[in-house]
Amino acid sequence: MKKLIFGYGATGKAVETYFKNNNVEYLIFDDNKELNFPVDLSFNNNKLIEIDEVVISPGVKPSHPFLEKFISMDIPIITDIDIFNNYYSNKIIGVTGTNGKTTFVNLLNDFINSQGLSSIALGNVGQSPLDIIGRKFDYLILELSSFQLYYLQELKLSLAIILNIHQDHLDWHDNYKNYKDSKLKIKKFVENESNRFLIDSNSNIEINKKYDLNKLPFFRNLSDIFMKTIIHLDLDVDLAYKFLINSKNQEHRYEYIEKINDVIYINDSKSTNFHSVSSASTKVKNGILIMHGLTKNISSEELKISSSIKTILIPKDMNVNLDKFTGNKVYIDSIFEIEEELKKIIKPGDTVLFSCGGASFNDFNNYQERGNYFKKVVNKLKDNDE
Repeated sequence: MKKLIFGYGATGKAVETYFKNNNVEYLIFDDNKELNFPVDLSFNNNKLIEIDEVVISPGVKPSHPFLEKFISMDIPIITDIDIFNNYYSNKIIGVTGTNGKTTFVNLLNDFINSQGLSSIALGNVGQSPLDIIGRKFDYLILELSSFQLYYLQELKLSLAIILNIHQDHLDWHDNYKNYKDSKLKIKKFVENESNRFLIDSNSNIEINKKYDLNKLPFFRNLSDIFMKTIIHLDLDVDLAYKFLINSKNQEHRYEYIEKINDVIYINDSKSTNFHSVSSASTKVKNGILIMHGLTKNISSEELKISSSIKTILIPKDMNVNLDKFTGNKVYIDSIFEIEEELKKIIKPGDTVLFSCGGASFNDFNNYQERGNYFKKVVNKLKDNDE
């Protein structure tokens, strides 16, 4: 019998490397027919009887027709993290949430390492835990998306962290309840264990009032849960606070670009849902908000734009109801028109906030490419003023 690698992206390739290293026979399936792997490894309907287990990549939707066949045949469906869980026994911190996961995971990883401990960030942050089998760390920090949690069967967490839960990825989960249930599934991996712990916004870990979280460069809930995590891990809280003060957001997450002729430009391309946009809008003055992207079936009721935003630039084809916004609404045919539109409306004292509120895939390969496009626009505006 053989294993099936279902999805041949970064996760699928990590699983393949693991199978090769352990002499496990496997086949591969991906809906993208342009991906390059040997024909003799290609899975199709005729090879169903050869499969005794499926290792699924998180991007595969639950509605995929092959999944119904696997389930009807009682073929187990697991993830790369399930495989890893069988090998690793040191402390694992799992982190999920709608917004701020990657920023939080990288901050926590960097701070732990700065304290003379060994730590590594894995999972949705970019690297499969299968890549580090055979190595041990004081702390392994796993960023867990709702997709990964949906399929995940077993994981021994010493600490689970839920940053926040707001509407997102409803095109994948069908509805908010399914999405929320996937996020909350992380609790299952710490429940009924006396030496395991959950931290979320309701945790009653007290932070000394001398630490003013409003002075930190991150959204308050991220700073709050970071400090609570440091207290729980019994690490140096003073050093953690200083660490946050001197840290910056990740690239494309509320990233200060430049101030040109008294106009500030902020790149928040990683903002791909309405709650993230709403939070970002509270941090600016005289704001010009630029939105863009695929809204993933999220209700416009989730969009609560701060009164600090005076103008919204938005593509005509973006599915957003702005009836409740009382400022100026500028509808553009394409996101690639923003340079010319900004030239018409920016004034000294403004802040241009590129906080998109949707997935980038209708015009860009990813949010990084979208953010880099905005940076190019800012550079052109600067050149025109020189």
